[in-house]
Amino acid sequence: MKIKNMKIKTILTLIVMLYSSLLFSQEDSVLHFTVQEAQEYAIENNIEIINKELDIKKAKWQIWETTAIGLPQVSGTVEYQQFPDLPTTLMPNFLTPVVVGTNMQYFGLMPITEIPESGDMIEMQMGSQYNLNWGITASQLLFSGEYFVGLQAARIYKELSTKSLEKSVIDMKATIKQSYYLVLITEQSTQTLENSFANIVKIRKETETLQEVGMLDKSQLDQIKFTELTLKNQIMSMKRQVALTRRLLKFQLGINLNDSIVLTENLEEIIENQDFNSYIISDFSVQSNIDYNMMQTQENLAKLDMRRSQSKCLPTVSAFYSYSEKAMRDEFDFSNTDDNPWFPTSLFGVTMSVPIFGSGQRYAQIQQKKIALYQVQNSKLNLEQALTVQYNEAKNKYITAYEANLNDKENIKLAESIYNDTQVKYKNGTASSMELTQAQNQYINAQAQYFNSLMNLLNEKSNLDKLTNQ
Repeated sequence: MKIKNMKIKTILTLIVMLYSSLLFSQEDSVLHFTVQEAQEYAIENNIEIINKELDIKKAKWQIWETTAIGLPQVSGTVEYQQFPDLPTTLMPNFLTPVVVGTNMQYFGLMPITEIPESGDMIEMQMGSQYNLNWGITASQLLFSGEYFVGLQAARIYKELSTKSLEKSVIDMKATIKQSYYLVLITEQSTQTLENSFANIVKIRKETETLQEVGMLDKSQLDQIKFTELTLKNQIMSMKRQVALTRRLLKFQLGINLNDSIVLTENLEEIIENQDFNSYIISDFSVQSNIDYNMMQTQENLAKLDMRRSQSKCLPTVSAFYSYSEKAMRDEFDFSNTDDNPWFPTSLFGVTMSVPIFGSGQRYAQIQQKKIALYQVQNSKLNLEQALTVQYNEAKNKYITAYEANLNDKENIKLAESIYNDTQVKYKNGTASSMELTQAQNQYINAQAQYFNSLMNLLNEKSNLDKLTNQ
């Protein structure tokens, strides 16, 4: 019996430990964010931005790859050859007559066979059966206009990759900021509806009491119930909207959709920290826009590309040095260097390649690069004008949204005052349920309009921030 109780206790302990670990893991999965913290988290975890950072690293290696072209290049070779059958060559027989003539003249030796004529061909095998050769070659580029221009272009490409990352960061900050605001406004709207719902439930209960004692007719109560059900449906819809906006924000942050996030800033704090008047009196400079900066970098690349084509008309000068040793053996023995030495060969030289005539090919390439440069310059001018128009339009929308938000904020106060007065009149019997419902709907609509205009204002400010790289 004791053993059974011990087993039960052990199982219960394990269950408690497992449940506790689950609780702690759930707590660990809850992330807290301010607007700035959410932006920083997205920058560190967003796949697009990570890829942009990798592009910068790749550009650094491309710079080194291009630089290495102008540095000393060294290569080595080892070659082994074996001839099972040495190559045979046919040669005119000029040796036999010379040898026979010498023997006859100086030694009195007479040939015992017929001497072939000097024009006959004889077979000869030349070379050795086993050959081993090793060598090393070093070269150095002394001058190349295309190389120097390419090195500059690689550095400009890295600069373009850096600006591309900067643009992605600016876009990501704006996206996270707008989604963060959307969650807060949606939740605040839901809370406002819930407050109104709680108030209408209280009025409905009071109306039911009055209707039971015959002080109000049933239509008054039905009107209140209708308003209550309408608010209930609106609240359910808004809660689903809150869930969707939160999932959207988690997706943009790169967080597991099943994890929980807590937004530690509220609308009041955000609004207090916003300088809404700064853009009303500010001026715009296209130099501060990331798209314009990227276009300037592309223009520099186009210039270097044209210069690269022009540099192909210049000579290319390089120096080289090579050293090799070769061993030739009739037997496979390369270690004996006393009787069978290795034969060295060394060579030093300078090479200059000068383009003379290319049938107009290089000229055609240069003209194409010039046209490409003109196109980029035209695009930059067009972008400059478009950004100025875009900023002025965004600034006008921002001012309009700012003024609308101020009016909507005052309308909430008026609608709330009307609603409170109507509630008092309704309780005193001087206002009908229809009038109360209308006053409440007006108050709810004023709040919804305020939140919409607030979201519009924050979005327009975010658009201006993007245009000025803030």
